[in-house]
Amino acid sequence: MNLEGKNIIITGGSSGIGEATAISCAMNGARVGIISRTKQRLERVVNNIKDKGGEAEYHVADLVNEEELVSGVESFIEQWGSVQGLVNNAMSISPSPISDQTIDSWKKNFAVTLDAAFLGTKTVLPSMRKNKEGSIVNVSSVVGLRGTSYLAAYGAAKSGLINFTQTSCIEGAPYVRVNCVAPGAVLTPATKEALPTKELIESTINNIPLKRIAEPEEIASVINFLLSSQSSYLTGICIVADGGKTSDLNAGLSME
Repeated sequence: MNLEGKNIIITGGSSGIGEATAISCAMNGARVGIISRTKQRLERVVNNIKDKGGEAEYHVADLVNEEELVSGVESFIEQWGSVQGLVNNAMSISPSPISDQTIDSWKKNFAVTLDAAFLGTKTVLPSMRKNKEGSIVNVSSVVGLRGTSYLAAYGAAKSGLINFTQTSCIEGAPYVRVNCVAPGAVLTPATKEALPTKELIESTINNIPLKRIAEPEEIASVINFLLSSQSSYLTGICIVADGGKTSDLNAGLSME
């Protein structure tokens, strides 16, 4: 996917899907600006991209902090003069039964996952409209499509992100496209922490029709596609990249 000449901002780009997306975008010719809260991780990703011959910069910001996030996005726009792409990838996950979930942990899921996407989108839209060019990609989750025990807050925020995508695409048209990708299980640091044993990993794999967990680079390739001109007539859609998981109604039946 050719992203030559495009300036792309990625939130939560210091690990997992965000890191893979930053590297992929840069290797496809984009200049990448990464926003996250951990300077050491940001430096590692940016240096890795530069070592590979790509262009990348970072801005340290706590995405729960409105002022820091907006300042980070604006700093890239001012420095570059324009922005053609935004990937709202940052997320927070606080597994808990509903009866035990605190209102603070509930709100944090929304602050990082949904509020940050709203603020990032709101900040880049004027520049994109002015230049009559822009593609925004929101990273949701299959948990936003189906009920999942212990992930009420995370799922509700990710579900909201899908609806926000649809509304944003209407308001951004005709010059700004807004799309969404909903990954299933992906081998990110967060997933590895949630599945610490071989048994849990095998159980997860066995419940995916493709019988494997996705690599972050596979989701990054979908995001790259949505950022590129190859998806020029797509807006308001959500691509489910889950190895067939949400297509499988497991009713305990087997033809084997």
